Amino acid sequence: MKTSTAILLMLPCEILILSSILLPSEYIEYAVAIIMFYIAGVLFIIAKYILRGDNAHLISGISISYEEAKLPENIEKYAKDSKITGRILQIVSIICFVVGVYLIITQ
Repeated sequence: MKTSTAILLMLPCEILILSSILLPSEYIEYAVAIIMFYIAGVLFIIAKYILRGDNAHLISGISISYEEAKLPENIEKYAKDSKITGRILQIVSIICFVVGVYLIITQ
């Protein structure tokens, strides 16, 4: 995992910790809602990247060269697993978005 990816995924935890220290207790739910929106956005972008299909060999864990992965027959061969993974990530991102909206509405 790249360092930038790890930082991107750790950022919501850092924001929540800082907001729990700095914000009054009545605003914590707003901070959680913002983090839910952030996670939903990140997951949706990752899902779109996965659904493209040209990196499907990475999802399947197959070790082939970049040039071989770009061949149309290999894209079709490994695209099924990436489509499933991408759809799951899209569903999870929508759930995170709905939870964030619910937290803001109920506040």
